[in-house]
This record gives sequence, C-alpha cells and structure tokens, in this order.
Amino acid sequence: MANLHSYVSNLRRLLEPNRPPRSRDTVLRREATGYVLTVDDDCIDAFRFERLLHEGRRQLQAGLHQNARRTLERALALWRGSAYPEVSDYAVGAQAASRFEELRLLALESLWEAALAEERDFSMIAAELPALATRFPARERFSWLLMKALYRSGRRAEAIDAYHRTRRTLAEEYGVDPGNELQELFGTILRGERLAGSA
Repeated sequence: MANLHSYVSNLRRLLEPNRPPRSRDTVLRREATGYVLTVDDDCIDAFRFERLLHEGRRQLQAGLHQNARRTLERALALWRGSAYPEVSDYAVGAQAASRFEELRLLALESLWEAALAEERDFSMIAAELPALATRFPARERFSWLLMKALYRSGRRAEAIDAYHRTRRTLAEEYGVDPGNELQELFGTILRGERLAGSA
C-alpha cells in the first residue's frame, strides 16, 4: 500500500507541478472507492475533436462554409492514427474506436463538402477524394463529393466514370445499387445540367 501512495504522490506532482503542498487535490482526487482523475474536457483530444466536429457541422448547415472548413481542419488535425489502440482488444475499447472512426469519416465528408460549397479549387478537391471513395466504397458521400468536384472542374466524363466505378463496387461487394442522392447527381451530370448551388 505504501508503494501505491508513493506512485499517486509522484503522479500528482507530474499532473499538478504548481500545486502547493498540503493543498486540495484538483486533478487526481481520493474518493471512498479509490482515485478519480478530473480534467477539463478541452484537455482531452477526443472531447475536443467531437466539440470541433459538431461546431463545424453547425457552421456548414448555417452556410458558413469557410468557418466550417477551418473548424473541421482543426478537428482533423487532432487525429493521430487509430483511436484507442491500447484498448481495442476489449469490447468497450473496440466500440469506442469504431465510433471515433465513424466520426472521423463524418468530419472528412463535412470538410470536403464545405470546401466544395466554398467554391475552392475543384481540381484540387477532385485530386484528394478518389482515395477516400476507393477506401470507403460503402460511404457514398465520398463518391458524391468526387463526382461533384470532377463535374464542377469541367471533367464530366471522369465524373460519369466515378459513378460507374462506385455502382460496380456497391453491386459486387454489397449487392446493392447506389442510393437516390448519388443516382440523382449522376442523372444531372449525364444530362449536362447545372448543379444546384453552383455559380
């Protein structure tokens, strides 16, 4: 037990180096059942990522495309490899990691949607999206964004090819057809019509 107290004391010194001796513990507190680590949500990158993701999506929905892009870039900059690799062998860790991977993909979709809406360099956007559309074929939003970027950069034939690749992959790997949103975009491109929201 003496070793545990020694470890806790050393840990407190690391966590709160400026805490005066014999003052109340604020980060690592002793409670009836053991010790509790208490930190501000902004000190935890996972919480910061979620907060920035929600903020960026709100900005995107409000039409604040540049703000949304910047906020989502900040969120994604927090990402370092896989989520929770130390505990992914446990069910609760695997579930948390899977949830954060879904949130990361949502952040990427939202980022590229904001960039497209912001009318940035469509060719640059079209260069970034094929890898995501190929790696995550079940997430049709990446294909939708790729097709839209290609079409808006004047590459209609490539946008049509991107649709056919996605349709083929969905049929072969999942036995499904593309969703309505992707089919509607394909129809618009096929007819050579102006995309909604484009100048």
